[in-house]
Amino acid sequence: MRLSHLATKKYPISLRPENFLSGFFAFVLLINFFLVFPCFLSAEITPPEKYLGFQPGQDFKLADWNKITGYFNLLAESSARVNVVELGKSTLGRALIMAIITAEENMPDLEKYRKIQARLHDPRGLNPEEKASLIKEGKAVVYISCSIHSTEIAASQMSMELAYRLASDSSPEIKKILDQVILLLIPSANPDGIDLVTDWYYRTLETPYEGSSMPWLYHYYTGHDNNRDWFMLTQKESQLMARVLYREWFPLVVYDIHQMGSSGPRLFLPPYQDPINPNLDPLLLRELYQLTGEAVISLARHGKTGVSTSTIFDSWYNTANRAAPLRHNALGILSEAASVNIASPIFIRPSEIRISGGGNEILSTNLEPWPGGWWRLRDIVEYELIVAMSFLRTVSEKKERFMENFCLFAERQINKGFTEPPYAYLIPADQKDLPTALKLLEVIQKNGAEVHQAIKPFKADGQEYPAGTYVVLLSQPYRAFVKDLLESKSYPLPPGRDPAQYLPYDEASWTLPLQMGLRVIEAGNKFEASLKLLTPISIPDSQITGSGKYLVIDSGTNNSLILANRLLKHHLPVNYADREFSAGNKTYRAGSLVIEKSRVNPSQIVSLGKGLGLRIESLDSVEPARLRPLKDYRLGIYQPWTASMDEGWTRWVLEQFEFDFQVLHNADIRAGQLEKKITHLILPSISSWVILEGRRKGEVPPEYAGGLGIEGVSALISFVQKGGRLIAVENSSDFVIDNFGLPLKNIIEPRQSRGSQGDQPATSASRVRVYSPGSILKVLVDNSRPETFGLEEEAAIFSYFSPVFELTEAESRAGNSKIHNLAWYPPYDSLLSGILLNGDKLKHKSAAVSCEVGKGTVVLLGFDVIHRAQAHGSFKFLFNSIIYR
Repeated sequence: MRLSHLATKKYPISLRPENFLSGFFAFVLLINFFLVFPCFLSAEITPPEKYLGFQPGQDFKLADWNKITGYFNLLAESSARVNVVELGKSTLGRALIMAIITAEENMPDLEKYRKIQARLHDPRGLNPEEKASLIKEGKAVVYISCSIHSTEIAASQMSMELAYRLASDSSPEIKKILDQVILLLIPSANPDGIDLVTDWYYRTLETPYEGSSMPWLYHYYTGHDNNRDWFMLTQKESQLMARVLYREWFPLVVYDIHQMGSSGPRLFLPPYQDPINPNLDPLLLRELYQLTGEAVISLARHGKTGVSTSTIFDSWYNTANRAAPLRHNALGILSEAASVNIASPIFIRPSEIRISGGGNEILSTNLEPWPGGWWRLRDIVEYELIVAMSFLRTVSEKKERFMENFCLFAERQINKGFTEPPYAYLIPADQKDLPTALKLLEVIQKNGAEVHQAIKPFKADGQEYPAGTYVVLLSQPYRAFVKDLLESKSYPLPPGRDPAQYLPYDEASWTLPLQMGLRVIEAGNKFEASLKLLTPISIPDSQITGSGKYLVIDSGTNNSLILANRLLKHHLPVNYADREFSAGNKTYRAGSLVIEKSRVNPSQIVSLGKGLGLRIESLDSVEPARLRPLKDYRLGIYQPWTASMDEGWTRWVLEQFEFDFQVLHNADIRAGQLEKKITHLILPSISSWVILEGRRKGEVPPEYAGGLGIEGVSALISFVQKGGRLIAVENSSDFVIDNFGLPLKNIIEPRQSRGSQGDQPATSASRVRVYSPGSILKVLVDNSRPETFGLEEEAAIFSYFSPVFELTEAESRAGNSKIHNLAWYPPYDSLLSGILLNGDKLKHKSAAVSCEVGKGTVVLLGFDVIHRAQAHGSFKFLFNSIIYR
């Protein structure tokens, strides 16, 4: 509380003549009060333990989101060093807050310092004198993000203690930090998850289920994958924070605080292990490692042991909040602390500790081993607090050097764009699916990079390009991000690593144009073109051209299925073409939507096509195609009690394309008579064992234990035989093959699926080992089938040791089965991006099949058809299986 508030709001003094005497005595008393108690000149700053009633990190205690935000708002009210801003709302409607912490003197000039940081992040046109002046005048912007993974909850608790120390401490060290640094502190990047985890923890506390995993995702759609959304930016939270990172504040340090398993190091800090992504600036990594080296020293000086470096976590992949900033010229830093059972302490014997594939010996990666013993939430809080303070202290002491290098990193990227190929990426406007191409450009812009468009025709690498071609120049500050996102990759298996034992930390490739099914061309030579810089791109409204009696929407665009869903919901008559046809000089794909103008108002179709960017063409004939009516469907999605990320991503993608659905759990399916509830059922990518057996009894409350069991299998077989359609995605294909007895086998030896829970049984020795740890592969497609309408004859799919099918002589237990091959691997190397070992085993084998069973159909999609909402180029395999019957 400030003195002005005390004088004018709490203690008004009347100086009217008739009350002068009483006013005089009140004034004297007030002066003496402040002389005796000078601390009342500013409000007392409440420590978190007083506000919460317990110390952050105390055993068996957690602060929920209401308590955390309440404390930060209290700090902002009582300290001029703290300002709390709401960035927006989370997925479930909670306030996502950011605390801006700096010296009181800096607060009025925040906008000035933000503009200085923005200018240094893009130094094009900045002369040396201006740069030196800005570096001297500016403040170093540091961003700390806590507990994006909500079970890794210590950082959210620690954030209150960090903020309190900075708000209340008047030591020279803190004053130096506050004077030189502007801290952007995110108490949690997943507010919804903080409450979900806290509620579950208190619900199970002092029960046999204490510290157990929740039966649902801690982010409504993505779970743990909310930290795999840092270039696609699909979720509300990552969108809000990316805006801060890459379009508003441009921090030079991004510190992302995590936890890991319990039996490894007590804390990991970079250096990162091999492989190193070649798009990263080596100078940036060297400075990052100096900064983390100071933190490791600080931990040692505080007596904190068990700190490991150069192990576990690499710097190859691009999807996490510590990885994406490295492509944006920021020091992206990850810490990973050993976990406890949420807030319950655990005891770890020395023999249980595993470091760098070995025991707990002294190693170059583990110089001072932790001896074992009790490990508590408070330990994690203390380790993380020491690291955060070390980063702030080091940056404040060398502020000008960090800011100079931040600008230098951008200059180096811009210079590479002028001197090294590729010089640009060219994205033609005549894409099969232009709205999806615009979504790619939108991703690039939301990550702070520039997109241009050609005003006139131009030539690059000997090829003519028309006006309207999109151009992403590499001579820009975020060159590393653009190149890493758009290029095809060759994953470098580290020397001496056995593929049978080694996996990339996350995935080998993420090349977005391949995943989205788009034509993007590298410009390997310099070229000249008249270009305009584009403002934020949005998908335009749909338009009707021509004057025939049929309205036709080609099936090549994903957005045509949004329109199909809107038409069905409005009960408007809509057909689809059962085969390819031509009109004029254009060919329309099988599955194209056809609407008879005599039966609808064309203006209503235009209205329903708003924001979809569709070209609706009016034709006189669609011959020789025959028209089939689109039928209503009732879609279900199986949701296990094992918190499946693939299930969550599937829900999110289906919602974006306006598919209505209902979620079904084990009991819903075991109850049978599914045909009365749904016409289609999706089994997301879940292991066969988890679908069948589920969570163990005694591990969770009884209502969440078990899987589908025999009753559920029988109900699914009955559903299909009576005409239902069962769609099994990736790993759930094994469940269907095994329990339906289909005349197919999966030839691939599986790996532990990402995000799976529970032990998995041994697999058949007849399976082969193919190394595809998150790679993009080519398949050939039979696009005459309804499940593949609108696809080209070749498609790119994402494979993480994904199933591959081969016909067998087995007899189906669900009745006679007729198999249709939807997609298969070519008779040559199918690798497009990433790494593929033993890939010859894939040749001619099936990637997707459709099986007629009784009156119904089983569709097996043996790859990650959604892949974190990135794989727009393979969405149709799923969407078509729902829409076309």
